[in-house]
Amino acid sequence: MGQFENKASWLGVASLPTSGILGRMTDKTSPGGWVVQVTIPKKPAVRSEDGPWRPPIMVAGAPSFQYFNVAIAAPDKAIEATAKHLANSPEAETWEISVVRKLSPAEIAALSLGAGEVKPA
Repeated sequence: MGQFENKASWLGVASLPTSGILGRMTDKTSPGGWVVQVTIPKKPAVRSEDGPWRPPIMVAGAPSFQYFNVAIAAPDKAIEATAKHLANSPEAETWEISVVRKLSPAEIAALSLGAGEVKPA
């Protein structure tokens, strides 16, 4: 008997059947949806009244972020649905939209999202 063959028994650990465990570990479920981030750049501050020697437009500040829960499994389709959701805003064309993380089917159910639905997080 080799050095590591009976390690579980001398440690007092019962061996577990692995047939069902390995099958469940390799089955990857597709996400139920995505958390989508919208990056909104800050408008530059106009600073002409502070002094004539300063440039009229200063450097823009830090952007702000908005997050949306989207019940669409494909990340590119989730981004498209979020863009359509924001289509009423005239500045939305300049905003950057990306997926942040997957949402499981259980999270989708807990958030009460219907299929294809987009809601602010």
